[in-house]
Amino acid sequence: MARMNEPRPVWAWLFFPQLAVIISASLLATTGHFPVALLQRPPLDKVGHLVLYGGLSFFGVALVGRARRCPFVTCLLVAATLEELSQRALPRRTFDLGDLAMNLLGISVFAAAAATLAARGRRSHRRGSA
Repeated sequence: MARMNEPRPVWAWLFFPQLAVIISASLLATTGHFPVALLQRPPLDKVGHLVLYGGLSFFGVALVGRARRCPFVTCLLVAATLEELSQRALPRRTFDLGDLAMNLLGISVFAAAAATLAARGRRSHRRGSA
């Protein structure tokens, strides 16, 4: 019989601090207080998008579990796209297709990595308890 609540790795809870970092960075950029000098050297801006959204996806997939993985990743892809598109309407922000691509790539690749890691953990857990 399948368990309703599969165990979550402790590190999956890092989803919440990661989300706070992304929200804070977005708010700081929108209000003109983000230290843009940190990211003006290529490819730091793009790597930042990849790692921030990828990390959110990685921790989130581990947090929500196997049954909710696909809806979670779909929502994250939509939210990241809408957040980047919304920058067209904000005077201190700029829409960048490269940023959007890195967001979506990070979400997809890191979600796949988390799913693979979780599957390995489940297999080793089953072997250990048999």
